[in-house]
Amino acid sequence: MKKGTIIFIGIVVLCIFLYYAFGVFSSSVGWYGYQKWKYRGGTTTIKEAKQRKVFVKELEYKIVDSANLNGFYFKPYIEKGFKYGYHSMEDTRIDNFSNYPYNLSYERNKNDSISLDIFSDDKKKLDSCDVVWGYLKQPYLQDTIRIKINGAGNQKGIIKIW
Repeated sequence: MKKGTIIFIGIVVLCIFLYYAFGVFSSSVGWYGYQKWKYRGGTTTIKEAKQRKVFVKELEYKIVDSANLNGFYFKPYIEKGFKYGYHSMEDTRIDNFSNYPYNLSYERNKNDSISLDIFSDDKKKLDSCDVVWGYLKQPYLQDTIRIKINGAGNQKGIIKIW
């Protein structure tokens, strides 16, 4: 009887230890391993930007020279640049120390196989950018930005944002 109780308690203690050990390991490999709080974040919807209190304004746009864009959804906006909190992605820390405190972002449906790329000539109109994202010193665009639409299903087009 005593031996059975000791084995049962040992198994319970081992399970509790493994449960907490897995949590620590998962955090160190996952959240703390990626160190997401160090890098600039961005939202994917206007609703999320408003919830994080980083939304600035929606932008006007027009799709031209398009083909096969059935069901394509796109809405550009400007938001404040931010980083995630140290312990959670739900925390938002506004990036006040950046030379480019605003993001050119857009809301779109991602279930289609469409890529959006800023034209090379128009990258010069932004204060800073990479292939997809634009960064701004002021919360407005100084000139019209064009984005090329390419899709796996022969979708094509150009989006003009102002």
